[in-house]
Amino acid sequence: MIPITLNSIKLMEKIVTIVAVGAYAERQYQKQDGTTEYFKSRGLVMKQGGDTFYGEMTGDFASKNRETQFQENMFYQVRGNWRHRTWGDNNDRHENMFYISDIQTL
Repeated sequence: MIPITLNSIKLMEKIVTIVAVGAYAERQYQKQDGTTEYFKSRGLVMKQGGDTFYGEMTGDFASKNRETQFQENMFYQVRGNWRHRTWGDNNDRHENMFYISDIQTL
């Protein structure tokens, strides 16, 4: 098994425009106790100034926004947190991920 390490969380609140909107998805998985659960998510590609980044809503927040019609090139205030994870045999692979906790139109 390859070890995975989640590192510090950095909170962020920014004014962004939506570049692309992903579909709502539910993926079934089996918990260690044998029960079935669903991982729920919906992704957005956002732009702030010259920076473009991907963010994802997960869990109940994703379910709540499954039908929300986000408008491309419209301004939104987005809140969330950055998480960094490392993995690989020598912890030589890295990923930064933005998890959206709130998004509002301006």
